[in-house]
Amino acid sequence: MGLGAKPTIRDVAKSAGVSLTTVSYVLSGRLGGTTRISEATQERVQAAAKELGYVPNQAARGMRRGKTDLVAIAIGDLEWPWDRALATAAARILPQHGYQPVILIGDGWRRFMLSGGADGAIIGALPPGTLLDLTVGELARRGVAQVVISDTMQPAGFDVLAPGTAGGTPEPEALEGAVTLLLDRLAGRTIGAGTTKAAPWEFAPKEFK
Repeated sequence: MGLGAKPTIRDVAKSAGVSLTTVSYVLSGRLGGTTRISEATQERVQAAAKELGYVPNQAARGMRRGKTDLVAIAIGDLEWPWDRALATAAARILPQHGYQPVILIGDGWRRFMLSGGADGAIIGALPPGTLLDLTVGELARRGVAQVVISDTMQPAGFDVLAPGTAGGTPEPEALEGAVTLLLDRLAGRTIGAGTTKAAPWEFAPKEFK
């Protein structure tokens, strides 16, 4: 390992005196089935990884598992109360179900999702009046779970929540519907090829006395 270089799985294998396959199985936790690795070997691999400071590549691991345990939250601007409320709701709810939110502002969510960056996405960053989005359509063809927040788009392999008039400031719990709907999708509780639902929140302007 070169000076200043990050340790690799090959370095761990060499230090522990085992094969690359053994290190992969131990560090990924895939020890069931026909694979049998002694506790002593497991401890040696884990000790070598700790000593070298080896950190697994989460993206590569996700690709191997076919699951990242990440959910993308695509928004336009964290300064806008509506977007901030969505990010807050996602950060509070998703970890309770084994997922971590990745907050993406602007158009960065497109490349992230197309590269397999997350298991699913809540898309609230599309321009008003969008009727068709090529990225959303491609992700739907790949079977990626998506909830699109839009008054104009129609479901086509993804769900749509109609936010209504977003003129007010939502309560912290106001956008739970989008998060729980995506969790239903990720859990396999699907409704046809997509569903349109009225959002379970209202942005009614506050009355001033």
